[in-house]
Amino acid sequence: MGRWAVALCTLMTVIACATAPRPTPPPRTPPAAPSPTPEPSPPPAPTPVPTVPPPAPLPASHTEAPLIRVLLDRAEGSVSIPQPGRAYRVSWDGGAVWVWGPLELTAARGSQWQVGAYRDAGAAEAEAARVAAALGGLAEIDRASSEDGMYRVRIRWHDPEPSDPAGDLERLGFPDAFAVSGTAGVRIEGAGGPVEHRGELVLDPQGEWPTVVGGRSYRGRLRLRASGSDLLVINELNLESYLRGVLPAEMGPAQFPQLEALKAQAVAARTYAVAHLGDHDDEGYDLCATPACQVYKGVGVEHRLSDRAVEETAGLIAAFDGQPIDAMYTSTCGGHTEDAALLFPDRAQPYLTGVACAWERPLVLHGTATGEAFDDVDEAAFRQHLTSRILDLPRVSATPQQVLDRVTSRCNGASVNLGPTPSAVRFADDLLAAAGIEGSEVLVRRAGAQRLVALADLFDVPLEPPPPVGWERGWHLQAALAVLELQGVVTRDRGEAVPRPDGVGIFPTRAAASEPLPDPVPLYRRWSRRYGEAPAVEVAPGTTLERYRDGDRVVAVVAVQSGGGGEADRRSAWRSWRRDRDWQELARALEVPDLARLEVTRRGRSGRVVGFGAVGASGTRRDFEGFPIRRSLDIPENLFTFHVLTRSDGGRVVRFLGRGWGHGVGLCQNGSYGLARAGRTFDAILQTYYSGITIERWDWSGIDESAARP
Repeated sequence: MGRWAVALCTLMTVIACATAPRPTPPPRTPPAAPSPTPEPSPPPAPTPVPTVPPPAPLPASHTEAPLIRVLLDRAEGSVSIPQPGRAYRVSWDGGAVWVWGPLELTAARGSQWQVGAYRDAGAAEAEAARVAAALGGLAEIDRASSEDGMYRVRIRWHDPEPSDPAGDLERLGFPDAFAVSGTAGVRIEGAGGPVEHRGELVLDPQGEWPTVVGGRSYRGRLRLRASGSDLLVINELNLESYLRGVLPAEMGPAQFPQLEALKAQAVAARTYAVAHLGDHDDEGYDLCATPACQVYKGVGVEHRLSDRAVEETAGLIAAFDGQPIDAMYTSTCGGHTEDAALLFPDRAQPYLTGVACAWERPLVLHGTATGEAFDDVDEAAFRQHLTSRILDLPRVSATPQQVLDRVTSRCNGASVNLGPTPSAVRFADDLLAAAGIEGSEVLVRRAGAQRLVALADLFDVPLEPPPPVGWERGWHLQAALAVLELQGVVTRDRGEAVPRPDGVGIFPTRAAASEPLPDPVPLYRRWSRRYGEAPAVEVAPGTTLERYRDGDRVVAVVAVQSGGGGEADRRSAWRSWRRDRDWQELARALEVPDLARLEVTRRGRSGRVVGFGAVGASGTRRDFEGFPIRRSLDIPENLFTFHVLTRSDGGRVVRFLGRGWGHGVGLCQNGSYGLARAGRTFDAILQTYYSGITIERWDWSGIDESAARP
């Protein structure tokens, strides 16, 4: 094709562009012009080969909430969507085309030059045609556009652009051309040809499968826009659907399996999102997907329990004076949250004041005297004690024959006579017969005590192998309790201590409701693997309890650990931390080269450092306040103390010892979990950490969604 033919084709393209916007074709080899029809019908496409299964269907409530735009990635290079054969509708202001996966998304770089500005649209179109003819199709022409009543004709070169664009334009008859700016567009490479556009592109996937970006799956659609040399990948979806990908990422249901705690987190996350809609409108999104906003990981982390929390609180927010609050939250508060005014002065609010991650009102369990008081014994001795009480035998002097006789009567097994000198092997075999456990396939491969120990281990029943000497002085009692548990005569279950109208109850694991405990009850306490009998035990709600029952009779309750809001926070894996910083590295980070002294100048009500100073030997000084202290020192929290150590080589190290994890403002996730275990509802949890708030159903009609979102 000759140069004039190319110019003619280019002229026709310019005229079309002046009347209907469309994605910019690739440089030098533009494809056929896409249809500008707003709602094109997809042509036949290859059969989609989804890489992930379809997600669970969304509840009807998800159609009522507003859309939210979440920044997934700010990519310097390309971003892939690896779903072959998948159809996508690509739309922009005034046009749309179809592409098929797999897709490659990039920011298309180039420079933009203006060659003329006109008040008359016809004159601008004529100039655009002249530019196209002069350049012979080597550059792309923007359609004439109206800005303040002027129509400007601009061109853009793709990489690689000419070495002397100003000189080239002058030689072609455009001496007044000037560079407007470096510019970028969005380019989509996929089956069916590339699509390129200098504005925002909207990518709508077809079908019920989520879209895979960066190894994660997301509901909704994608918005693509260039920011400088970066490509912004933005996920736009319904707010309630978004929360299903936030809640497990912020407060995993496996780690925090309490519905009321998850509901509190759902309301906090929803409120935070509503309060921060439009925060980044200048770049086309509302929130990021990182801890800088709140973590969002899409479909792959959705969980039925957190989904339930989102659904049961649909539309609910925390409000103060009728407006959504700035619902800040933290992982582990270290015992007390802090005033936002001291850490984030620009976010100070009356509802963001520090509160204690308080212990709930303790529950008191009363014990009964069993006739054998003891303290600090191991598990074997404790189970011997229980067996003697269940079988009504003396713990020390009970003989193997007496044990067999009692087990026989309780289990309706075979009567056995051990004889004058029974062995451990013989006793174990006879004990299984007395309990009615014979002929099990599991037992055939082993003999005697080994058979019994193996069977107990299979069903998670505690039983140690018999000692080589003197086994009858206690092991026979442990073995008897094991077979009683195997036969279901004695049951052992775990649960949590909960308050009940009739006193203290236990909420067994996997049970649907709590159950009452006798008062008083044979009571024991356990720490590590040591046991002791207790006349009374004061426990926080949520304390782990072990309950032993002989039929309907409770024969023992063991308090294993404490719980409650404060205790859950105290026992968090992120409660305590240590960081060592080299003195010289710290001096450089603080920008005090001759660093001589570090000092805490102010602490908040929680004990957090809200004022910190670095003093140089020459008298120079830098002061830090609030949350930036944490960032400057590169430590997990502002709740810390420190001391200076000297290394063997004479160098110094600053050792920071701290509590808590996060910023320490607002709702404490570990504390809310403890409060939920203690029986608090989600609204009570939220009102514990956010002072003076109400829980309201938000009117989504008050959300002003941008008209620019198609």
